[in-house]
Amino acid sequence: MKRLVSVLTVIAILLSFSFCVSANEPTDSFVHEETPSGSVVSVPSREMYSATRVITANSLGLEKSIMGLNDLCCDTEGNVYLLSADNSEIIVLNKDYSFNRIVKMKDSNGAAEKFDRAEGIYVDSEGLIYVCDTIRSRILISDAQGNIVDTIDEPESDLIPDDFFFQPCRIIKNSRGYTYILSLGCYYGALAYSPEGAFLGFYGANTVATSALDTLAYLWNRLTQTDTKKSYTVKKLPYSFVDLCLDSKGYMITCTGSVDDETNGTGQIRKLSPGGDDILYKTDFDGTSVSASSYNFVEEKIIKRYGVNKPQNVISVDVDSDGFIYALDSMHGLIYVYDEECNMICGFGGGADYMKRLGVFDKVTSLKINGTDLIVSDKDNCAITVFERTEYGKIITAAQSLYLKGEYEQAKPLWEEVLALNGNSQLAYRGLAMSSISEKNYSDALYYAKIGLEYSVYDTAWKVVRDKYIAENFWWIFSLFVLVTGGLIAFFVVAKKKQLVLIKNEKVKIALSSPIHPFSAFNDVKYKAKGSVIIALVILVLYYISKVLEATASGFLFTRIDTTKYNTVYTLLETAGLVLLWAVCNWLVASLFSGNGRFKEVLIATTYSLIPIVIYTFVRVVLSHVLTLSGLAIMNGLYTVVLIFTFFILSVAIMTAHEYDFFKFLSTSLVTVFLMVLVVFVIFLVGVLLGQVWEFIASVFQEIFYR
Repeated sequence: MKRLVSVLTVIAILLSFSFCVSANEPTDSFVHEETPSGSVVSVPSREMYSATRVITANSLGLEKSIMGLNDLCCDTEGNVYLLSADNSEIIVLNKDYSFNRIVKMKDSNGAAEKFDRAEGIYVDSEGLIYVCDTIRSRILISDAQGNIVDTIDEPESDLIPDDFFFQPCRIIKNSRGYTYILSLGCYYGALAYSPEGAFLGFYGANTVATSALDTLAYLWNRLTQTDTKKSYTVKKLPYSFVDLCLDSKGYMITCTGSVDDETNGTGQIRKLSPGGDDILYKTDFDGTSVSASSYNFVEEKIIKRYGVNKPQNVISVDVDSDGFIYALDSMHGLIYVYDEECNMICGFGGGADYMKRLGVFDKVTSLKINGTDLIVSDKDNCAITVFERTEYGKIITAAQSLYLKGEYEQAKPLWEEVLALNGNSQLAYRGLAMSSISEKNYSDALYYAKIGLEYSVYDTAWKVVRDKYIAENFWWIFSLFVLVTGGLIAFFVVAKKKQLVLIKNEKVKIALSSPIHPFSAFNDVKYKAKGSVIIALVILVLYYISKVLEATASGFLFTRIDTTKYNTVYTLLETAGLVLLWAVCNWLVASLFSGNGRFKEVLIATTYSLIPIVIYTFVRVVLSHVLTLSGLAIMNGLYTVVLIFTFFILSVAIMTAHEYDFFKFLSTSLVTVFLMVLVVFVIFLVGVLLGQVWEFIASVFQEIFYR
């Protein structure tokens, strides 16, 4: 009895520990790394920024707290402006973050203007202060002393929709004098104004992501819609921008907040062209590019807090003079740094940590770059946190800036310093790979590109290395090729003259001839009982082995699986498991549709049909160590041909086994696939129910432990 109690206690402790772990969030510095499968994982990284101070009203010697700290901004001289909305005040700090003054806006008569619950503040190059007085639908413009010189109200224009409600929350002004304003809940984009103050229209709205099913649903509704049905129709609208900034070239960077309760979404950050199109692109590891609108800038998996999913919400964005983009997640207080090609440089921060640690927040509202410093406002703590760039941060940003400019050789010593400080930096390996290419050191380029998963650079270096090897060893390679080819031709000529029987076992001959003579081979299997279950199982095992080798032993350019997380059990289910499921389901369906094939015949017919795929896969594994990425495209095209040929053999095999015509084979095959999906769904459902039972038992143990 004592032993049982001890075991139960240990289990309860472990379960409670697992619950505590799931409630934690990343607060240390981290970076996203790509895997061969295309997924992204977060790994620890050296700190790019370090929190150096927290500035509060108390530290500044102020009597009142900085209540309603909804936004902050910096002017061209490095002075910091804090929007204390609840106090209708603007607190100005010097470049060294010491107290400068308090600005209270006054009208022409000297009366104080209230802007409580204001959401945004901005200071232009002339020193004018703009405050987004959100609930009063206006923007107040004052000089440095707070004297109001102008206001921006809701524009009167035919371009304004009838349902539009002006609630300004963010404002910026470019070097040419054009002003852009964000309004809460406005999905039309930013309001654009000319230097003379004339409303020009809306700029750069988000678009609604649609699929083929959405298009079909739209067409169906257009054909069948009635007035009653129309009244219940829900229109899908694009999400509104929540913050914006301008880079050194004048391009607008925007961010979109949380778009879904179930996922973290995509396209949180965009860079807009003068025409309003997204021109921010993410370069994939194989050299292709995808629009940032379909790229996820935050975590791939939703972070949980106390067992509850908490999707991330990007609420603020800024860009420094080198083009690095900084984004702030309000849900977990995380800060992300990206370059202009969407490569993540670093992530850090953290929220909902009531231990009040330096660099951890309660409720963040805004993020701004001040030179090389990073400032984050924390509304609940009525404070701002100042982050200073570390030595590592200075080196990696300098190296990546040179890399993006194409100055690979100059960046090399910097990348070596980065690796010395952070040996896991994927960016450093990619940078060194390009440096090695520019120096024509192709062996080093292969080494660095392989670690950094830089497939396009590896491909370039591999072409040179392979061609050089062939050129240097051409005579013995050519001689070996001629010798092998001549030997095979001579062997087959002699075998044909002397009528040599290479394979004496009749069943093996039938199996091997099935791809070449499928009709006669499967007739022999059906009517002469020349099929073999043992041979079928051997082919099935070879099919499984070929797929395992394809995943684990292919050349680097052909590998798209993270071997460190590869599980052969999944491959077993995808190969042998799927074939056996097809054989069982097809036999069951055919039994209901007058099929004459036995389960043994269906299994043999199915596995014999796999011979072309098995041969192709083994050949692909061998050639993957020789071919380049262009060869990969050819192999993929050949795989399509092999699949079509395999389907042809399978159709002949199943039709012969059940004595079907083609249309009956096709219809029963569709029913078979449906039954397979149903079986998998039932198995999955049982697994979910068992998981829920386990969670119930775990919760019972947890309650017992706490009581």
